[in-house]
Amino acid sequence: MAFHPRIVVFDLDVTLTEYDTFLPFLFGYLRHYRRRRSLKLYRLPINLLKFWRWGDRTWLKTEMLRAFLGGEPRHRIDGWVAEFVEELMDEAMREQGLAQLRAYQRDGVRVILASASFDIYVRAIADALNIDEVLATRAAWDHRDRLVGMDGENCRDDEKLRRVKGLADMPADGSRVAAYSDSHADLPLLRWAEHGVAVCPSKRLFHQVGGLGLEVARW
Repeated sequence: MAFHPRIVVFDLDVTLTEYDTFLPFLFGYLRHYRRRRSLKLYRLPINLLKFWRWGDRTWLKTEMLRAFLGGEPRHRIDGWVAEFVEELMDEAMREQGLAQLRAYQRDGVRVILASASFDIYVRAIADALNIDEVLATRAAWDHRDRLVGMDGENCRDDEKLRRVKGLADMPADGSRVAAYSDSHADLPLLRWAEHGVAVCPSKRLFHQVGGLGLEVARW
């Protein structure tokens, strides 16, 4: 029997897109402003060694953001966001994923985009997909409107689920909710939703599929 959700939560990277967007966004900015931007990339080799030792993804993510975009003005970053999102929509979206998303939208289902990527560009992607509700990792800005790092927690794992459950009119038990993700990091969300869908799942997520009763979608 087909499941008809009232609310659907989509992850972004590798769920609706064909690849993770964070590094392409950063390196694309470097290419776009290669004559203007003096990057602090000299810090990254040491920081990467620390990451492999301690496995702190949030710390590494913040350091990468600061190295590429730290001190950059919002208006300049926004200029690259517009170009980046246009390219992404033309070249990197999963067609079957978009078809499923559009089908839900036509049926009047409440759609939420929840991503660990930064709101700097996730909100622009949501606008392009006609999604009103967006949860993402937030970037921090100083009083001059220049980027300084991450604001709050990384929107993944339990934090993503916490934010989803904190939205208005969200059922506490996940009833009539469907969730789509490719990553084991979203297991809290996939387990909570009444209907969890592993999209082109990572190896770590695939090993969890059977025991959790998740559907597998190959987009």
